[in-house]
Amino acid sequence: MIAADLPAWFFRVFAFAWGAIWGSFATVVVHRWPRHSVVRPGSHCPNCQKPVRPYDNVPILAWLWLRGRCRDCKAPISPRYALIEAMYALSALALVELLLRSQVDLALPVFLALFFVRFAFAWGLLTASFIDLKKLLIPDFITLGGAALGLAASFLLPGIGWRSSLLGIALGAGIPYAFYFVWDRFLKRDGMGLGDVKLLAMVGALLGPHAVVFALFFGSMQGIAATLISRVTGWKLAPDIDPEDLEDDGVESLSERFVAMISRATGWKLGAADDAASEADEEDEAPSDGAPEPLMRTMIPFGPFLALGALEYMLGGDRLMQAYLSLLRGQ
Repeated sequence: MIAADLPAWFFRVFAFAWGAIWGSFATVVVHRWPRHSVVRPGSHCPNCQKPVRPYDNVPILAWLWLRGRCRDCKAPISPRYALIEAMYALSALALVELLLRSQVDLALPVFLALFFVRFAFAWGLLTASFIDLKKLLIPDFITLGGAALGLAASFLLPGIGWRSSLLGIALGAGIPYAFYFVWDRFLKRDGMGLGDVKLLAMVGALLGPHAVVFALFFGSMQGIAATLISRVTGWKLAPDIDPEDLEDDGVESLSERFVAMISRATGWKLGAADDAASEADEEDEAPSDGAPEPLMRTMIPFGPFLALGALEYMLGGDRLMQAYLSLLRGQ
């Protein structure tokens, strides 16, 4: 049985519902990570603490029939929950639409596997972006897990192949880490973070080296544009961080332990600049007398712009990249 044997509307309805469900879960992850469990306790009203009934937990629709208010205490519920759920639903719909146009002749299990892998990738990019916008952190369980998923998919599913996946990981980690090293080692300032390094390695694992270049270039351009807009309008791109969100209770991720081991062995400063000397340097460099911060020193979460570039590549930027490379080769 191939995917074309089923009507297209079935895949579209399924994809929209699937995306909305996982979008609802993403709102929980963004709100609770890293301080709290994402599964316990169950969904509840933050005002009256009453548990949300199962029929009031339906993505998008529940906010509409509750008219944006808690059923028990009538406290307002932000519309951003429904909007985020709709964003994930539309992302899933766009992904399945691409598959319906290009790979509908695949066996049904392969078609579905491709959809699930690509949506997992999009889910990770969107969720990492929201967390980065809120806390200036990018979770390892998303980036490292996504890189492992992309590499595994390159062996099992049609796509870029395992060689391109490995090259994408190397390029995705290597290019941003070079920027990170130069900024941290020679300029003595925080530039691109290690979370961005791992995020771009995840992009390379699933989409290959061309996607890394595309996401880095177009992400940077869109990041610069957003920074300029924020300076003109006064909107803040970097959040006010809750100190509790940055505490790790002494628990390090595997990647942090590896970086610390390399740092001890080489004497290089590989981690984030958080010691007293670095703080003093940052204070010395801070603008005084209300002067605006220089553009190149404006602090922004870069992960969302890398993720945006990667999503653009997956949703059609690959064809733009191929056309550009063909133009360069004179074909």
